Amino acid sequence: MIQEPILIVDDEAEVRATLLEALREQGYTAEAVASGEAALARMAQRAFPVVLTDLHMPGGQTGLDLIGAIRNQFPGTLCVLITAYATLDTSIEALKRGAYDLIQKPFRLAEIEVVLDRALEHAALLQKVRAYQEELEGRILSRTRDLQEAHQEALALSNLSLQALDAPTVGAALDPILDRLAGRWTPDGLGCYQHSQDGALFLVQARGRLPLPQGLARPGPGPLPMPGFGYFEEHLVPLGTAGWLYLGYEGRSVFSESDPAFLLLARHLELVLRVR
Repeated sequence: MIQEPILIVDDEAEVRATLLEALREQGYTAEAVASGEAALARMAQRAFPVVLTDLHMPGGQTGLDLIGAIRNQFPGTLCVLITAYATLDTSIEALKRGAYDLIQKPFRLAEIEVVLDRALEHAALLQKVRAYQEELEGRILSRTRDLQEAHQEALALSNLSLQALDAPTVGAALDPILDRLAGRWTPDGLGCYQHSQDGALFLVQARGRLPLPQGLARPGPGPLPMPGFGYFEEHLVPLGTAGWLYLGYEGRSVFSESDPAFLLLARHLELVLRVR
């Protein structure tokens, strides 16, 4: 049995008390109110997956009116209608208003239990579906935002690369892209080395507390050995055949050389080095 609250709505005090006591004795969690207006007020305070309501409640909303209001205000709630006048027209109208099921008076408690158990299980399933839909929508929204940010990043870097064509020096051409790198990954030391025509590596631009050497020795083909410039964490990233990028951190960082955003920026650095 699903231990979710059930709301009983009936204008007859004796019927309310009898149903409430009987359902609680069977292990259900239940509350009872005397009118449709009271039901809506209580539902605004607490969620009820299932409402069990009488059809005729003189002096206020009918059961059909209540079902229609619940469908509009609390679409996750299932309504079960109790009536002594279960005509075909009443049944059709109840379904149109959004009733989950209909129970005809006189009834046995066992009949109500079967309907309530089925309604509670259905409501639980609907809740899982809604939760999955919300999670899926959240993932789609997050992915869409990521794609939009990546698109904006690509446009911004493309603009910086175009501006680099008119910069007076290679260092000035690199500065805006290195500013973007520093703002996002916050290295404590930063240096960009370019290959000369004879294959040597010379420092084009550098930032940070510790001085970087003006040149790097390359012992042979393949990756360069970590130079050891004095920072606790160091990264030496190849920029294609154009040069190398150095990032140094005073402590442990969350920087990753495989970050797609960083790889995109590194390609733009490579482009600037190759065309200047």
